[in-house]
Amino acid sequence: MSKWSQRHVGVAAAAAGVVVASVVIGVVRPGGTTVHAATPGNDTITVTGVGTADAAPDTLTVDFTVHVTRSTVQDALDAQASALHHLLVALTRSGVPHKKTQTTALSLERHYDEHGNVTGYDADETVRAKVQPLSRAGTTISKAATSAGNTVEVGDLTFDLADDAQVVKSARANAFSDARDRAQQYAALSGRGLGRVEKVTEVVDAPERPVGYLQGSALLDATASGAKAVPMRPGEQTLTVRVNVTWSLA
Repeated sequence: MSKWSQRHVGVAAAAAGVVVASVVIGVVRPGGTTVHAATPGNDTITVTGVGTADAAPDTLTVDFTVHVTRSTVQDALDAQASALHHLLVALTRSGVPHKKTQTTALSLERHYDEHGNVTGYDADETVRAKVQPLSRAGTTISKAATSAGNTVEVGDLTFDLADDAQVVKSARANAFSDARDRAQQYAALSGRGLGRVEKVTEVVDAPERPVGYLQGSALLDATASGAKAVPMRPGEQTLTVRVNVTWSLA
């Protein structure tokens, strides 16, 4: 997927003459997760199942900010444009295509001394870049951060998974299995059996993983000391699927 996001899937098969009641049972899973089961009348049972799956991220989103201070507005804008050009060239040469970069902020403000006098103008522009594969991330950040002297800062970083289809399938299967096991137990406890599935609803929850803010000066020091790439550890992300399944009771 482009970004891990929240999805809602609904599948329903209406059953004629079903009487709905409101008996709700709360079950606490190991680790603190609460799973709810409802038994409307004597005809159906609804259970919430939870399933997870882990995957290694394959994309890093990085914010680069160019900051310059000059004595006049025109000088500040010119210096900003020049620094940004060097930044974009460095990103392109590192394998980040133009369509994977986007300007997210632009500002021009007065610069004051300690007495409140205007001494110049601060120009800032932030570009967000998506870096793939992650094997290039450390080198890309180092080259971008040093592309325009000391004017580039590295801001927010977020790991993501571009293609999560297989991970979602695994988490979905785990969630449905969890729901079925619980439904079978409740049906057995009530002296009934499970019939056909009447309704399924699903929520996929996979938040991105933010990484701490990195100052450009730290990256400059690392590069100056001979490091070719900023060390990156993407780790794993956990995708969670919650599925509500309603079965008829046999």
